[in-house]
Amino acid sequence: MFFVDTAYNSIIKYGEELCGDHVEQVNLPDSKILVLSDGLGSGVKANILATLTSKIAATMLKEGATLEDTIDTIVHTLPVCSERKLAYSTFTIIKVYNDGNVYTAEFDNPSIFLIKKGESYNIEKEKRIINEKIIYEANFKLDEESMLVAVSDGVVHAGVGKSLCLGWQRENVEKYLKEISQNNISTKATIRKVLHQCNTYYEGEAGDDTTVLAVKIRRQNKINLFTGPPKNPDDDFIIVNEILKSDGKVVVCGGTTANIIARALNCEVEIDLSTMTPTVPPVAVIPKVELVTEGVITINKAIELIKSYNNPREMPYILPKLQERNAAAMLARLLIEDCDKLNLWVGQAVNPAHQAEGFDMNFNFKINQIKELAHLVEEMGKEVKIKYI
Repeated sequence: MFFVDTAYNSIIKYGEELCGDHVEQVNLPDSKILVLSDGLGSGVKANILATLTSKIAATMLKEGATLEDTIDTIVHTLPVCSERKLAYSTFTIIKVYNDGNVYTAEFDNPSIFLIKKGESYNIEKEKRIINEKIIYEANFKLDEESMLVAVSDGVVHAGVGKSLCLGWQRENVEKYLKEISQNNISTKATIRKVLHQCNTYYEGEAGDDTTVLAVKIRRQNKINLFTGPPKNPDDDFIIVNEILKSDGKVVVCGGTTANIIARALNCEVEIDLSTMTPTVPPVAVIPKVELVTEGVITINKAIELIKSYNNPREMPYILPKLQERNAAAMLARLLIEDCDKLNLWVGQAVNPAHQAEGFDMNFNFKINQIKELAHLVEEMGKEVKIKYI
């Protein structure tokens, strides 16, 4: 069985408050259902249409409804636009099973891309008419080297009226996806690159809501983030040994925590001063540990980056910051692009320095900070477990 890796994000049409595209994801024990919908027009009305369409489709399919019943419900539920006298919203439905089997249904969105190692492959589809709508269905198998990419028309129209007279166009989007897929790129990196390219063509002022959704199957990536010393110092080495033996990469946040790991491994903590910035402390290097950072300041900065990444309005502008070589960007990037399951090992020992009068980052601040980080990671569709030690 594989892990179904999904990623999606949007750029909101310039001048609008709400995105007229919406992606709804439902996680089932044996599969994941994703619905990308593009509402008629833009702004509030489009947002309502897209959100209703994607939520109805995802919920009904989750409960085992047929596509016919699902589409019938959508048609009779969507509010009619007072100006256009239409109740219209496109959709792309993707259901990926843990064994790699895939079902798709498409209505009026750009066709799904199937990309593998720098090549693009056609998906054999069956045309059906349901409630006077032309639907294209497909069933096929996905392997570990392949990726599915679905987009709203804001992607293929990127640059219209700006840098590209006719927009980016599907064949050029396909060509770009083939180029970036040669190095087994992740789903997160794929949507980041495509949206960055769209934002460039739009010259920072998107003419349409622009959404990218990527799906692939692979082995699950786990991260064990250890922050704060354990409540009982006698447990230090026991817990370190448990963390290091756990499946997945190890991340350490906090100077005291780093020293505990170093003592257990009988090594030194080496500081990389080249990663230091005026606002973010430097990273350190410890054998067997993927990333070593300072604690509350770095985590707080990483939280700010992830918040912006999760916000469609801010996301295009935060992408360059995520590529910077500093501890906060490296931590945020790791959690965004290389983490499916996050295990948080949170020490409950109280740092006396943090309890000093005038120091606002006390123990309660740290606990609330970890909870906020966990919530943000869950918002990205990842599994999070917190273990207090």
